[in-house]
Amino acid sequence: MNNITALSVDNMNLADAMGFQISASSAQKNSLCRVKPMILQEINQETKKIVSSPVFQMKRDEEEVYCRKMIVRLFVERQRWEKWDSAANTTQRTVMAANLKSDLKDSLGTFNLNRGGFVEDFNALSEDRKQFIRSIKSCKVMMGMTTLIEPFYEGGEPATGFNEETPFIMDVKNRDSKKNIQHSVEKLMRKSLTPAEHTITLTGEAKDMPNGKYIVIHSSLGDLIGFADGDNDILKDCVEYVQRSNEYILNKWDEANVENLSSEDAKIINSIVDVQEVD
Repeated sequence: MNNITALSVDNMNLADAMGFQISASSAQKNSLCRVKPMILQEINQETKKIVSSPVFQMKRDEEEVYCRKMIVRLFVERQRWEKWDSAANTTQRTVMAANLKSDLKDSLGTFNLNRGGFVEDFNALSEDRKQFIRSIKSCKVMMGMTTLIEPFYEGGEPATGFNEETPFIMDVKNRDSKKNIQHSVEKLMRKSLTPAEHTITLTGEAKDMPNGKYIVIHSSLGDLIGFADGDNDILKDCVEYVQRSNEYILNKWDEANVENLSSEDAKIINSIVDVQEVD
């Protein structure tokens, strides 16, 4: 076989000519590991009693590990509205944006999950409307690099292979957690520093609520370390995640609003036919 012959097709890109494509699942995979602030039920080694511990859970491939403290560098932050939809057994979301001041398209085909805009007199609303608005939560989506401090598996066994910085994504939902992290970010911004070149230390505190406990994230400034090799690739992954997630929501919005298309758009869609292969 001749190993030096180059394939070519006139006026065509070779990849386009051959027609091979990366599968959707492979093409959409990125390097960000999901981190979830949560309450972990574990046995206190001194008292031998079950306690509710505030931890951060990281999922990396098939592994799930936990830590009580994490060091982060934040690269990208976005916000969105979201609401649990019990009928559909899923979470409905808006697209992600820099802030929540505008009308954001959502997976229901509406804007802001039908939350509406600013309400001047909340108390004047009906109780049903109040409850509906309260059911729609704001969420900050934070992405960057993290180092887990003393990571462990469920049960307490120390986890290995997590000594280096790891790309991560984390949803921050409760008001106190968002406020605490924002306070650290604003300190850096006032120094003309980005949260990507300075570490922030995150820890958790368990708080009581009527039906259990929840975690409040506490935040404090760490060290100035500058930018590292590979940071640009991580930033690109974060931005691509936002774009891909928003594209999914926008497709859902379009599907829900197909009946509202203009007559010209409807003609275009109706003109699309399935092309079948002929033997």
